[in-house]
This record gives sequence, structure tokens and C-alpha cells, in this order.
Amino acid sequence: MTENDKQQRIIDAAYQVLAEKGYDKASTKEIARVAGVAQGLISYYFPSKDLLFAEVFRRESEKYCESYVFPGNDSSGQLHAAAVKSALNVPQSRALDNPSWVKLRYELYALGLRNPAVSESIKTTLARKREHLTRLIEQVGKLPEEHSRSLAPILLSVFDGLGLQRLCDEEFDYEGAYDTFAAILAAYLQSIQR
Repeated sequence: MTENDKQQRIIDAAYQVLAEKGYDKASTKEIARVAGVAQGLISYYFPSKDLLFAEVFRRESEKYCESYVFPGNDSSGQLHAAAVKSALNVPQSRALDNPSWVKLRYELYALGLRNPAVSESIKTTLARKREHLTRLIEQVGKLPEEHSRSLAPILLSVFDGLGLQRLCDEEFDYEGAYDTFAAILAAYLQSIQR
């Protein structure tokens, strides 16, 4: 097994243990057991549990960005409400299909606020996500960079916020909130594209 394989096994196990048990109950002993490696190997690759969890966040965020694409424009070059709704299916389904990811994100945000060693990693990961969204909005929405750059953090905040509400309240009208957001976003995009 290569060094990269060992690291990936540890990261995958950390994700699983974090998702199942949460930050406070996740231990490196349990992560080592799930990964099938010696506990000391975790310390070799990751000097602290917090840095391991920050790496989990970074890698999962990269996978998420890679999975997120906008649909194409229509023949007029505009994104209409149905296309916007379709584009929002990826973040909307993430909280439904993988609520542990939403929970993990908030655990890691809190960790970044408490631990200065981790906060830089969280900050960098969030900046990459905003940049990825900015490029997608520019490319597909045909918006100028200043509009795309302003819209990206709003999208990221809405995705995280709606996911959190869904996670905390099964009665929350998650689909209705996304429908309303899609209509607001479509109207905004049409106003900018004119």
C-alpha cells in the first residue's frame, strides 16, 4: 500500500467516524480501527486530530466542487427559472442524501473557530469553494466577474444554511425554500443579463 493509499484510508475512516459519532466522540483509536492501520500512523501523517479533520473537510469540499455543474443556457444565452432550479439540485440533494456531510461541515466550522491551527485550512477551503462557484457562475451565467464574485458567497451561505435547517428540523419546508430561492436567483440573473 502506498503512502497516498494509507493517508486516503485514514481520511476516509475519519470522515466515517466523524459522520457517525460527531467531533467530540470521534477518537483516533476508532479512526485507526476503521482504517485498518496502527494508531501511530495517524499521528505520523496528521500532527493533531483537528488537522486530520480539517483535511477531511478540504478533500470532501473538493469532491463536492467537482460534482457541481450548472446547466447550459438556452438559445438566448439566459438561464431561466427551470434551469436555475435544476442547477440547485446538487446542493439541495446533498443535505437530503448525505445529512452527515452537513453535520460534519458545521462541526468543522466550529472547530475552525476554536482552533487557530485549523482556521487557516477552513478559510482556504471556503475561499476555494467561493472561487469555484464564481467561475461556474461566470462561465454559465455569463455574468461579469464582479457579479459572480459577489453571488458566490451568497450561494454558499444559502446552501449551508438551508442544509442546517433541514438537518435540525425534519418539518422544515426544505423543498419550498429551495423553490423560492431558485425563483429569486432566476430573477436576479435575468436582471443582470439584460
